Amino acid sequence: MMLGTRLKPGEQTRGRPMIEETVTFKTSRGLKLSGALLAPDENLHDVVVFAHGTGSNKSSPRNRGIAERLLDSGVASFLFDFTGHGESDGVAEQSTQDQQFDDLTSAFDFITSQSFFLTRFVGINGSSTGGTVAIHTAAEDERVSVMVLRVPRNHEISAFVPMVQAPTLVLQGSEDKIVLPEAKEIYECLTCPKELHIVEGAGHLFDDTAEFLQEMTDVTCSWFEKWFRRHAEVD
Repeated sequence: MMLGTRLKPGEQTRGRPMIEETVTFKTSRGLKLSGALLAPDENLHDVVVFAHGTGSNKSSPRNRGIAERLLDSGVASFLFDFTGHGESDGVAEQSTQDQQFDDLTSAFDFITSQSFFLTRFVGINGSSTGGTVAIHTAAEDERVSVMVLRVPRNHEISAFVPMVQAPTLVLQGSEDKIVLPEAKEIYECLTCPKELHIVEGAGHLFDDTAEFLQEMTDVTCSWFEKWFRRHAEVD
């Protein structure tokens, strides 16, 4: 179900024309989730689906910054609130890893089946616990063509990691001492095309300095741009 108002033709964000749609959609379990689509226009585009971390939402400044930057390359983004987060149905206690897996799969089902927006290749940007859910989704859903895991948590996910086939970037701050070992464990178990990028000096949120945030954004966008381009060349 569509809600919200499309930006008028000619409106701009950060100096570039764009379309933004606010939407609601239902999971397979009947819960209503809130999302936002950012796209350069209504033509065919690659799209990145964002899976935020616990306690965050679709308005995460890090994810929003990546989404707006991807517009420069003609890549659309779909950001949504997991169950019990932001404007979605439910309470935080319902937002288990299993529920979030259903949420993310439902987001894929929604964005790839709309008449108002046509998708080509679809990637995932998963952060923290959202990265855990992204791994499960990529292991079981062939629609995932590329993935970025930012500070991913290794929570009961080890069985799924070797099953991931989509090219995967693991992005981590060197000073995030709790998650860094988990991220390295995930990276070592990946059997797909992969890369580990450590932002030296950065913590869990990469917001210690503007330079850390910029490096995180640049590396993330470059990974999506590279692999979307490669997929298109062989399609």
